[in-house]
Amino acid sequence: PFVGNYVVDVIRPNALGRFEDLLLASARHPAMLFYLDQVQSNSRGLNENYARELMELHTLGVNGGYTQNDVHELARILSGWTVNLRGGEGFRFVERLHDKGDKIFLGRSYSNLGVKEGEDAIRFLARQPATAHRIAERLATFFVADKPAATLVDRLSKTFLASQGDIRVVMRTLVAS
Repeated sequence: PFVGNYVVDVIRPNALGRFEDLLLASARHPAMLFYLDQVQSNSRGLNENYARELMELHTLGVNGGYTQNDVHELARILSGWTVNLRGGEGFRFVERLHDKGDKIFLGRSYSNLGVKEGEDAIRFLARQPATAHRIAERLATFFVADKPAATLVDRLSKTFLASQGDIRVVMRTLVAS
């Protein structure tokens, strides 16, 4: 039931902006939070579905250099991210459901900073070279060829990193290629 709203509120306004803004908007949308069971994840009972998909599908990719422990730590970081549909809020961070302990995710330390921990972790994922490569490869595969030239993927990846994930700039590079 949230798909149309997801397209209008998340995809359309962010599709040609910075990737991290798209990723953050997606992470806060009820469609994503429900679909990947994030609404059930809290400090007493973690659900790792969204944390895993965030790294595996949305950012780093299967071979992006993360471990099962990173999945677990990201799930801890994102605990408390839920929704309040009855109150009309959509995304809601519930402090009492958040794991307040220290965490180490992809070699970085996270302390009890509430919702900011998750926002920082998502931004960190969006800025990784592995994410740049994954996004570049997916765009080149979709728009150019099933097996795009490595030089094109490399050029798009470098553009992604240099532009801080500005998809419009990456798409200009793609079209110019």
